[in-house]
Amino acid sequence: MTGRFVFIVSLFFSVYVFAMFQGGKVSWTIFYMLTPFLLYSIALFVYPMNNIKAERIIHTRAIERGGKLSVTVKISRTVPFPLLYAGASEKWEDPEMAIKANNRTKHLFIFGFKKEVEWSYEIEKLPRGEHIVKGIEVEVSDFFGWIQKRAFLELKDTILVYPTTTPMKYVPINAQYDRGSLVSPFSLVKDTTMATGVRDYQSGDRVTWIHWKSFARTQNLMTKEFEDRQSEDLVVVLDNRASETFEEQVELAASIVEEAASHQANIGFISVGAETAVFPFIHSADQLHDVFVHLAKVKQVPAEEVLPLEVSSFTGGAGSVVLVTGNPDWPFIQSVMGFVKNRKSVICFIVVNREEPISDRLYEQIKFAEAKGITVHMLGKMQFSEAFKEVASL
Repeated sequence: MTGRFVFIVSLFFSVYVFAMFQGGKVSWTIFYMLTPFLLYSIALFVYPMNNIKAERIIHTRAIERGGKLSVTVKISRTVPFPLLYAGASEKWEDPEMAIKANNRTKHLFIFGFKKEVEWSYEIEKLPRGEHIVKGIEVEVSDFFGWIQKRAFLELKDTILVYPTTTPMKYVPINAQYDRGSLVSPFSLVKDTTMATGVRDYQSGDRVTWIHWKSFARTQNLMTKEFEDRQSEDLVVVLDNRASETFEEQVELAASIVEEAASHQANIGFISVGAETAVFPFIHSADQLHDVFVHLAKVKQVPAEEVLPLEVSSFTGGAGSVVLVTGNPDWPFIQSVMGFVKNRKSVICFIVVNREEPISDRLYEQIKFAEAKGITVHMLGKMQFSEAFKEVASL
């Protein structure tokens, strides 16, 4: 940049000296024609780029896979210097995002004397994941490109694209009466029409269960106790090993968790990958949101990087387990067995691509798991809504 500035100053004096010594109308005409351009380049060289600010407005915050992101970017400044050729571009952590936007994240404009400009763009068919936009790069130039100045305006935003969910009818897999063989510490369905007593408030209790009269009297939060009609702990286990149907596996797991939570089931969630993520209780909207944030960020990993699931990773003691996988090999399924006393309480959903033939290896894995007493059910994406209906008929 300094070299170009020296060139412009030298050119200015050279033209002036040429006009002085050469004289004549032509030489002075050349000098007067070049002077405005040269002076503008010199002024642009000293123009402070740090007076330029940026603001990003994200119109769509909650986006599911395949959805559309709508953004408006505003560039403002305090010094009204006449900027001519200016350009701004969003800088994403993943360069593929600019390609998906068909380069609409870049914008060329003539600033002029305006103090603010803005433009909008959309990115369609967003993939699930955590997408980070780091900032905005602004570039200005003179008439001939002799002086080009850039400024990176750090403006970080994180866009989470959640997995799509499929509405399904939830059916308890292995509900038992409280005195049955699989008594769980939380009830699947509570009769909330009649309170049988009160107890101290515990983290995760629903606000609607708080006994406000006791609170007004003692200033201590107390929770109503209800009669338990059925009880079952359900744990959804997502296999994050590399698979051709991994995105569909994430969507099925998200659909099950969302549907079971909406029916006030005592549901836990485990995501098995290079590191095991455990969500033992999903009783509130915030806890459900935490699970979906994880499902938005989760990535598949090579099988050799996945550690076997240990029973100690979940201390709840599940009544039933739903395993969502695309690779039902026995060593991995066996690591899930420690959660339950009865193998029939394990349902293995295998997500497959119905448009492709099922491999002989997959059939062998299914037969082996069924021989060990595991209930196995293959699902294509179009069958997600009937997942629990199929389980109920098994």
